[in-house]
Amino acid sequence: MVNTTASDTSSDEGFTGLRGALADPDRRLLGTFVNIPRVEVVELVAAAGFDLIVIDAEHGPFGLEPLVPLIAAAQGSGMYAVVRVPELRPHAIGAVLDIGADGILVPHVLSGDATAQVVAAARFAPEGTRSLHNGVRAARYGADPDYFAAANRRTAVLVMCEDIEAVRAIDDLIAVPGADAIFVGPLDLSASMGYVGQPNHPEVVDTVRSVLGQATNAGKAGSLMVSTAQQARDLLDAGARMVLVSVDTAMILEAFTRTRAAVFPEDPVPRRGPGY
Repeated sequence: MVNTTASDTSSDEGFTGLRGALADPDRRLLGTFVNIPRVEVVELVAAAGFDLIVIDAEHGPFGLEPLVPLIAAAQGSGMYAVVRVPELRPHAIGAVLDIGADGILVPHVLSGDATAQVVAAARFAPEGTRSLHNGVRAARYGADPDYFAAANRRTAVLVMCEDIEAVRAIDDLIAVPGADAIFVGPLDLSASMGYVGQPNHPEVVDTVRSVLGQATNAGKAGSLMVSTAQQARDLLDAGARMVLVSVDTAMILEAFTRTRAAVFPEDPVPRRGPGY
């Protein structure tokens, strides 16, 4: 993967940054979720050559303050930084973008109306209703005279389709102007379809591929999270624009477990409780 910073990516629509990358049918983006609030983790992901991180403020231990150094570390290392907000709240979306995130990922978006609300919260007028402030970090504290227009061109809006209700309304989600990517969440979708914890169930897999295909055919970036590198490769080959492989905690645990197993192949991993 070739990392591309916000300043050197553009599209035929005039988009830049991550929004431009998602609009480019020839780009394929590889990322991972970050749940550990440490700059070192972000730098390790960048050193491995990933294109972006999604900082998980829905499930991870993140308020606004710890997000700032992680976003700065990602961008300083040549990656995009997206924040998954906990829910569709315009103030929370605006606050994350004010501190410099390249895009937002909003969970459990169920309808076209909800998608339109996400877009409105993430874009300045006339494209949206985001509150204006030119002294924030994203505006270089007032040093960027073109900030409001530039932010609309580069800020990526990703909405999560992870409920069967959203699948049934997928045409409405896709039809909303300004939504740059439809991000499928297979794990929650599996639960919504009655296959709790079975994201690889054939019916779930078929549904995921159908949503990704519909998004791609409509000119949207089809995106999702997977567990393995092979799944990522297969879906990128099938036309997905952005794939997130696993999460930092799982990949670190996997590496530690693999190393220990290589040292003690005859000894199963001990289950250690508090105070061991």
